[in-house]
Amino acid sequence: MFLSLLDIENLKVYFATRAGIVRAVDGVDLNVGIGEVLGLAGESGSGKTTLGYALMRVLPRNAKLDGRIIFEGRDLLSFSATEFNRVRGREIAMVFQGSMNSLNPVVRVEDQVAEPLILHGGLSEDEAKKRARELLAEVGVSEDKAKSYPHELSGGLKQRVAIAMAISTRPKLLIADEPTTALDVVTQAQILRLISELRDRFGLSVIMISHDLSLLSEVCDRLAIMYAGKIVEVGSKVEVVNTPEHPYTQALLASIPSVERVGVDSPSIPGEPPDPINPPSGCRFMPRCAYARSECKEFNGYLYELSSTHRAACVLVGGKPIERVPR
Repeated sequence: MFLSLLDIENLKVYFATRAGIVRAVDGVDLNVGIGEVLGLAGESGSGKTTLGYALMRVLPRNAKLDGRIIFEGRDLLSFSATEFNRVRGREIAMVFQGSMNSLNPVVRVEDQVAEPLILHGGLSEDEAKKRARELLAEVGVSEDKAKSYPHELSGGLKQRVAIAMAISTRPKLLIADEPTTALDVVTQAQILRLISELRDRFGLSVIMISHDLSLLSEVCDRLAIMYAGKIVEVGSKVEVVNTPEHPYTQALLASIPSVERVGVDSPSIPGEPPDPINPPSGCRFMPRCAYARSECKEFNGYLYELSSTHRAACVLVGGKPIERVPR
């Protein structure tokens, strides 16, 4: 068990659009422990990235944010913009999806890593450059490569630079959104190993966001499965992978290619994710679920307790529902 660093309580992120209210994140409860790597999995559009943006408070103006984000005992949603600026990038950092392609093409990578050290760390330019080279070395970028421009680096090295920038101020929590996208299998494994090493070396807590459940299971301590803005299952890696209880989790795992099924197409999940403006009543996975029954229409989405660490939001699971504490 990990001591808690972050507790997310009934978090909602709604977007006002001309078509209606988009319920991107709809009542999420989740926690991350000190030194823990939590994997957040789900299909595109499930709300994973929006949840990460909410933790960083980098949402667009049409977003409405509600709930509680308790970080080291402080409710970050009660912070003013100025107060939160002292947290963002210093205590909580994020490697955004595609961040390796967002590096400034005309600035050497060591200078880009040095910039947050000057802005947030109060270092002089010379001190920041020295520290930047040390950081790049820590993530596997040699000193000669540190003087390169982004276009001179491979995708894997650029992703290492992005990670170095994110951890430059030694944050306590790192959010990594699809950190291995567009990388080959070997480089993916290297990036995953790097994140694991950073956790071990610095006691870093990590939320790793990905649509690839097999990838997350390689490095994460716990897994949370998200569907249509809600957490449908959460548990230890072993529990979620070996004994998945929610039909959506089971379907995600079944869709992963396997060497045992070479030449055989992996089963896909039938149907499409629900409209986030007009989601179905009851369980949001019900229209796609092979086990759906009448009571699913009335299901309130509570997570049923299967063990002290394993919970699933499905009426077929049974167990004791975890009631919300009235506020």
